[in-house]
Amino acid sequence: MTGATQTQIPRRPGRTIGRLLLAAVFGSLSIGLHAESAGLSAAEMAAQAPANSNPVAAAEVKAVVLEGIVEFGYQDEQGRYVVDLLERDKAYLGVRISTPDGRPVEGAMPDIAVTGASRLQLEQLTSGTDGVMNFGVIAGQMGMDTVTAKIGEAKVEFALNIISLRAQGFEPPPVIEGVIPWGDLMSAQLEFTDTGIAATFPESITSQAGEKVKLSGFMMPLQPDTKQKHFLLTSNPPSCFFHIPGGPAGSVEVVAPDGIEVSWQPILIEGRFEPQKFSEIGVVYRLVDAKVLQL
Repeated sequence: MTGATQTQIPRRPGRTIGRLLLAAVFGSLSIGLHAESAGLSAAEMAAQAPANSNPVAAAEVKAVVLEGIVEFGYQDEQGRYVVDLLERDKAYLGVRISTPDGRPVEGAMPDIAVTGASRLQLEQLTSGTDGVMNFGVIAGQMGMDTVTAKIGEAKVEFALNIISLRAQGFEPPPVIEGVIPWGDLMSAQLEFTDTGIAATFPESITSQAGEKVKLSGFMMPLQPDTKQKHFLLTSNPPSCFFHIPGGPAGSVEVVAPDGIEVSWQPILIEGRFEPQKFSEIGVVYRLVDAKVLQL
């Protein structure tokens, strides 16, 4: 039995810089909190709770219904649910798994496949007590990629409409010898916990921990100053303070004691590289004692 209804995921703002960064990551994953986001009272939430809200274990279920969950999207003429995103950006997706009578299925493991240049980034291996499994996809090259989630006969599909930076009027970060590529940075494996993010890095990243390295990308200011001593360097141009382009591994927290002039064009910086095996602020890389270099 197959279902393919999509629901928009609400965002919840943070209150401090650390919480704001976490909100950029985890706010997009606040699935199942629609009543809270709408400002309903506890009594109203209880009144709207579905009758079959008690979860059932996956091992006890013979047939399921899958429902796709996306951050933002639209349906095309073929009825497919399409997500627009830039190259190297991250799409937050989810699958809600339920029984035919509407009970959430806990512990289910969908088979998720990506067709195209985009890359899957699992954030949960199984569905939770709400029947939802969250995952991310890092956009590949410009084109249309497909993400399919299946359990038995049940299936739901997502279409990723990937747009290049140049098509949006932006110059991509320059490819310079000695600069750590964003592809290497974004290949980190992430595990989301209640208190932060645990990261496992490839050898190309761990071998440069503590070293002086060069990075190129876009500035996401964190201070109300024209010279930034604390900002994020991102893989794509920032468009929203509550959405970090590329996700936790697609951005770098930068500490620059002398300050770096705000720029909306790609910049090249150098500093001491500190991958974070565990992060409570929503990004897993730091660059300290950073200075700007000439492109």
